[in-house]
Amino acid sequence: MIWWNSIINKFIYHKDKLDPETSLKASFFIGSSFVFFLLCLLSIPYFLILIPEEVEKNPEMFYANFFGAFFTLALLFVYRRFGGRIIIVNLITLFGYGGNPGTYQLNGGIYSPDCIWGIIISAWVFLVANRLSGFIWMGISMATLVFFYYAELNGYRDFFGDLAHLKSDYFFYNYFLAGIFLLIIISLYESSKRKFVTDLKISKSEIETQKKELEAQREDIISSINYAQKIQYAVLPNEDSIYRAIPLSFILYKPRDIVSGDFFWFHEIDRDNYIIVCADCTGHGVPGAFMTVIGSNLLTQIVKENKITKPSEILAELDLKITETLKQEKTRTAYVQDGMDMSLLKVNKADCEFVYTSAKRPAIFIRDAEIREFKGSKLSVGGMRSGEKKFEEIKMNYKEDDIIYLFTDGYIDQFGGSDNKKFMIKRFRELLLKIWNLPMAEQKQNLENTISKWIGKNEQTDDIQVIGIRF
Repeated sequence: MIWWNSIINKFIYHKDKLDPETSLKASFFIGSSFVFFLLCLLSIPYFLILIPEEVEKNPEMFYANFFGAFFTLALLFVYRRFGGRIIIVNLITLFGYGGNPGTYQLNGGIYSPDCIWGIIISAWVFLVANRLSGFIWMGISMATLVFFYYAELNGYRDFFGDLAHLKSDYFFYNYFLAGIFLLIIISLYESSKRKFVTDLKISKSEIETQKKELEAQREDIISSINYAQKIQYAVLPNEDSIYRAIPLSFILYKPRDIVSGDFFWFHEIDRDNYIIVCADCTGHGVPGAFMTVIGSNLLTQIVKENKITKPSEILAELDLKITETLKQEKTRTAYVQDGMDMSLLKVNKADCEFVYTSAKRPAIFIRDAEIREFKGSKLSVGGMRSGEKKFEEIKMNYKEDDIIYLFTDGYIDQFGGSDNKKFMIKRFRELLLKIWNLPMAEQKQNLENTISKWIGKNEQTDDIQVIGIRF
């Protein structure tokens, strides 16, 4: 019955509609309360027409039914506005149960046909409120019956004498209404349950449909990102060409996602000079990957096309071009506050000399098992400008077997280990001191194994990149 479900739905407290199980109990509570209201109204003619003498003797029975009907109806409107279903159910039960001990006493005590209502109401509370309330009222009902049972055994009252004054139709009235109420609430419960199951099936079907749509969208997205990975790797320098130019080197490159916000860049100026960059862009995944393409292309334009090869000038020019490309002027109300941190190394093999400059990225240099850290500039490349940026250079002559490591923050910021803490720069330095004299391929493998073991069952926190170069 659509109209009936519509009425019930209007009376359900809006927050109770959010949970399917609560909504089921609420709809059953409202439906059965309406039935209770109607049965109470139907009982009024019985009292006034068929047993008027009983009403004169015991008017509380009549008033209990009359006021109970409208009290229940009023509480439904309170529930609709403020909720509190469990409290309201217990209030209705308390009001209805309040007259029961007196009714039992006047109408036969343990033999009273009214006793059946204590059990029915307890079961009703169990279904429309919660288990605790149902058990409590069942306990109260059983305690009342036990009380009248012992009252009968000890002869406190002549319950059979009370029964003798009752008309037989009073028994019929009670059992008939109890049976009707039971049948109706069982029917309502089954109807509510069927509606719940039907809604659940519809929801499940909708979820399955949405799941398939999401899976299809996910496949499209993954496919697009996989293709973006191919584009990103096409933009990055070929690692084999780097190894041919710098035989004693390695590049550990581990994106957190399919595509990376870290990138490396390489340019061989001539037989004796080359530039290598280790960069970390804002973000990771697709946004970071966009920045890597921008950074890589701008470096190519600055160094290869514009022939700028002085390290500090390269970073300064890159900073300007990123600001222009991403429209990061200070006067704009909407801007992209993205940039990149990077280490840039220019090596002159003829003079055994290198020049190092950086934007917020340190480098580690090891000579004869002695470690030295180059801090570099505290400024990023790109982002909002607040005056002219200057990038300092560190110039140094190297000896054979000296080694330098360029790296992003992904390795040292990775969470893991037994305490799920960051790897940290101190542990990274100690690791490099242990492996620096190993062949470069073994160093790379050692670094990869160490960080994989450190991550364990955790997720990779950020993109990871380490470049090692032995002179």
